[in-house]
Amino acid sequence: MKCLPGIMIFLSALHLHAQDSVAIKPFQVTGYVKDMQTLTFNPDFDQLITGNLIHNRLNFRYKPVKGLTAAMEMRNRFFWGEEVKLTPDFSSGLRYSSEWADLSITWFETESMVLYTNIDRLWLEYASGSWNVRLGRQRINWGITTTWNPNDIFNTYNFLDFDYEERPSTDAIKGQYLLGGMSYVELAVSRSGSPIDKTIVAGRYFTNYKNYDIQFLAGWYLDQPTVGLGWSGSIGNTGFKGETQYFIQHESYQSQLNVALEADYIFSNGWYISGGGLYNSRGLDDPINAWNITSLELSPLNPMPTKWNLVGIVSKAITPLLTLSASAVYAPKTNFLIVLPSVRYNLATNLDIDLVWQSFYAEQASGFDALTHRAFIRFKLSF
Repeated sequence: MKCLPGIMIFLSALHLHAQDSVAIKPFQVTGYVKDMQTLTFNPDFDQLITGNLIHNRLNFRYKPVKGLTAAMEMRNRFFWGEEVKLTPDFSSGLRYSSEWADLSITWFETESMVLYTNIDRLWLEYASGSWNVRLGRQRINWGITTTWNPNDIFNTYNFLDFDYEERPSTDAIKGQYLLGGMSYVELAVSRSGSPIDKTIVAGRYFTNYKNYDIQFLAGWYLDQPTVGLGWSGSIGNTGFKGETQYFIQHESYQSQLNVALEADYIFSNGWYISGGGLYNSRGLDDPINAWNITSLELSPLNPMPTKWNLVGIVSKAITPLLTLSASAVYAPKTNFLIVLPSVRYNLATNLDIDLVWQSFYAEQASGFDALTHRAFIRFKLSF
């Protein structure tokens, strides 16, 4: 994208000017800087591949008049180390398939270093009365459950990508009309960039009925009609959420059903637990010997490559500064397991450190064995 350097220089100047002049209220800048070390171990912990990432995010908001908002958000990432060196054409895997237009630039790429910028939000929104219309690169967040979101047909989130809190976006136009109370309707049209350029068109009706948030979806995903249902409420003191998405058989496309269910509970002493499952009617149902963890890409048609999936999550704020959490994902038919413990500590105001671990296990010819282990040490400074 040839115009990106000029855009960044202009916005950087605006950023500095906004910091120097508190009088500019319509213009806001937020963001963060992260430093993350990645350690990838083989199953026996006798081989190690290291990776390094410095990640800067800048969020710009401009509200020139009432009802009109413009936004631009970008990720500037500098990767270096063995992880880059051992991954052929490393920068090609940094762009999300849900993004149609290429709003990224690779500043430079060597054998072991990559400096990459991507604008992942660039939209203009107009709101007046019951109407709200947003045009441009945006996140269309129709998901309800935590780990898997079958209703999120525009920009699927990969739960393993914990470093992307904002989640992927899509190039779209979305209109919302408030019906009164907590009810509204939305219509969105987007272009998908991969594997080929295709259109996604869908509508959503959202309402609240007897303390349950309920949504109904219908539309076309690429070349296939689809309908969906989602809900969020509680049974007693236990939260209960779910999403279903059905892709209707059409021409050469087979039908598919994805269902996600989730329940969670917060104890009086602060412990949080959650459990759920995902059914993917076209997922794998038998053990395989060729798991490739690095290419575990999820999509609306592939929310998880396995048919039956279970997830459990537990977390606790030990002190106001220290939080522990752990989760596990298990596919019983394929005997595939992911273990994900983490620790977060607040070192100072707006400064956090995270320790995240990911271990992958699967049924192999030699038995149930580890595939790989990954450790992440991340510092995050927000501003």
